[in-house]
Amino acid sequence: MDWSKAKTILIITFLVLNVFMLGISVFTNSNISFTDDYIKYSKDYLASRNIEIKAKIPDISGYKGKVIYSTRDYDIASLCRVVFGKELPISENESIINIVVGEEMINISEDEIYIKDKIPEGEIWFQDKNAFDDGLIKYLKIIGFDKSELLTEKSSESEQLKETVFDIKYKNLRVYDQKITAQLDKDGSLIVSAPNTIIKKDKGKKEVISIYQILVMGGLPSNIVIENIDIGYMRVSEGDLYGVPVWRIQLDNGTIMFYNGFTGEKLD
Repeated sequence: MDWSKAKTILIITFLVLNVFMLGISVFTNSNISFTDDYIKYSKDYLASRNIEIKAKIPDISGYKGKVIYSTRDYDIASLCRVVFGKELPISENESIINIVVGEEMINISEDEIYIKDKIPEGEIWFQDKNAFDDGLIKYLKIIGFDKSELLTEKSSESEQLKETVFDIKYKNLRVYDQKITAQLDKDGSLIVSAPNTIIKKDKGKKEVISIYQILVMGGLPSNIVIENIDIGYMRVSEGDLYGVPVWRIQLDNGTIMFYNGFTGEKLD
């Protein structure tokens, strides 16, 4: 018998068992504090499954609450002046607003505001990235989204189109299901799609599960590379009035996984 190989197998077995038992204890007793030993066991366990972490682990501790989603109020007259250059006789009591003038439009539904606007300086924006970035931030502020509540998720450009996607943020954390997408074509037409919701104060604070618990107990596949880890808010089920803290894990192959920060449950 190859005793060296057998010894290695036993060491890994005991290591996995220790991490598993400690993970179970932590999940069932939120009062257990995380120690350097648990973090070391976690890293060793992940290494044994060839799970590489290139991401910076966020320093998140303590308690966080749910956030409340409510309908955002828009000044329709102001929006018309921005997009069409004039006010239009529209009833603001309608649940769905759809205004079309030529190629420009404003559509406000229960969940989304959609704007298509021919920007006078749009061709300049398209040629100069800084002009586009600065102009877009100013435009979003005019229609009701301040720079302080925006976090850039991604941006891209081609010969025909520039696109920037923002996450809405609440207390410096992303709200993953609240995104603003802005697209500008080479002719200067701007399309903005934004959530018709606003995030209000949090309530019902609870302890957030450590990311090390998620990494050990979350059912991650072997042989992966984790590029980014962060935490934000998201509604667990469609139509919920509340969003909860959620861990987001991004792999180097583009896969994104979300985990409920209160329960550790993997979200679809």
